[in-house]
Amino acid sequence: MRKYFFLIAFLTLPLFSFTIHKHYVSLTQIEFKEEKKAVQITMRCFLDDIEDAVEIRTGEKLELASKNEHEKAGIYMESYLRNKFNIWINGEQKDYNYLGKEYEDNEVFFYLELENITDISSISVQNSILLEAFEEQQNIVKLNIKGVDKTFILVRANDKEMLKF
Repeated sequence: MRKYFFLIAFLTLPLFSFTIHKHYVSLTQIEFKEEKKAVQITMRCFLDDIEDAVEIRTGEKLELASKNEHEKAGIYMESYLRNKFNIWINGEQKDYNYLGKEYEDNEVFFYLELENITDISSISVQNSILLEAFEEQQNIVKLNIKGVDKTFILVRANDKEMLKF
């Protein structure tokens, strides 16, 4: 019996370490849709992380995805994204359309779009979301441009990357 106890403890103990250590990561997917002349962007991060970051900036508690969600949560989050996420196409900074957000489990998805993009010879992405709130934050950016797949990991020390075609 004692042998089984140690075996179970040995196998389950590592699982507890995953719940104790929190990972700070966001994922942004950027895709150029030539036929639509648009760049579509989907960004996702954990609800509690974006709540903490926006609260640091505004002093407001958002309580996302709850019946007590702040009435201006969408406005605060859009403003936060516009301040922390920037994109340049062919050397020119572009203003994106904020299409909205949706919640799934403990994550929030943001949808952004750039219109009237006919060609891309270079793209630069600056993503500093959540970096002021979490020192360990990593912002993963996955691009699919002209059939080229590229992934960047942006951190506090380097929050901007460029890809040329």
